[in-house]
Amino acid sequence: MTRFKTLFGTAKPVIGMVHLGALPGSPLHDARTGIDGLVESAREDLAALQEAGFDAVMFGNENDRPYEFDVDTASTATMAFVIGQLKDKIAVPF
Repeated sequence: MTRFKTLFGTAKPVIGMVHLGALPGSPLHDARTGIDGLVESAREDLAALQEAGFDAVMFGNENDRPYEFDVDTASTATMAFVIGQLKDKIAVPF
């Protein structure tokens, strides 16, 4: 528990999920809003979670359906790009 308390400031952290929209290449991806839309939506989720007092956040792409066991390079790169765009706004561990 000491490691948790050191990292999160509490022994039992509450961790919220920043949900990314469907990524490029997945059937539900919104090409109209594109990557900028993914970043803006994630920025709003991140702000809401931090303002609500969550101890940490995770990033997920639950909107990529159908779910697959193999992750493609484009998904990984897009998630990294979106998180990188939010880096200066992340005030809690992620």
